[in-house]
Amino acid sequence: MPKPNVLVIAALFLVPQVALADPIFGSDDAKKDGSAESDAPKLLGMRPGFGARVGGYGFRHADGSSDKWDDCRMNGVGVFGTLAPNRWFFGSLGLDFYNADPSAIDEGMDRDSTHVTAGVGARMFPSFVLTPYVELGGGMEWTRIDLAGRRTEGIFPVGYLGLGAELNVTRELKLGAALRVLATAQPDAEATTRQALTSGTAAADGTGAVATRASTAMQAQFFARYAL
Repeated sequence: MPKPNVLVIAALFLVPQVALADPIFGSDDAKKDGSAESDAPKLLGMRPGFGARVGGYGFRHADGSSDKWDDCRMNGVGVFGTLAPNRWFFGSLGLDFYNADPSAIDEGMDRDSTHVTAGVGARMFPSFVLTPYVELGGGMEWTRIDLAGRRTEGIFPVGYLGLGAELNVTRELKLGAALRVLATAQPDAEATTRQALTSGTAAADGTGAVATRASTAMQAQFFARYAL
């Protein structure tokens, strides 16, 4: 019978310890870091945090010509804040600014969007170095869309359901990523062209609205968060 490999035994012992360890640097316990837990900043009895993020999203094509999530691709940056009553649950507020990806502009569509959102989430295994979480939220989007010589500008509702994970670098500093299903307005190029032909409006005169439809996009975000 072959003897157990020393490296295998070490890995079986160390992996669970790493998964259940404190943050990469320091401790997750404020008292161990030389301060009392009661000295940590609180807001309405909850632990506040703030951060910044970058990301983007894209839709599937309205005409069904492709299964890729690359229609009306948007890239942007944002800031957000969090409030956590305990280690398991949190609330969030976000402000994000998005612009059309150059590939979308090359296809004749330009778009600017501002998202104001609020959400609630739950963390799984908050003691782990890598902490997964789920989040559900919604809000409002101001958007301006230019397509085929037409423009639509207005406020639309948005909603999202996301999965993410945070890497606990220290007790305060977190680095993370999230993948969301984003419900919002999608410009419909085919319907916009059809409207222009039906109304007899020249595409270059800048009149008329861009046709939109309620749809879902796939959204990815990368962020840094500092919890006080």
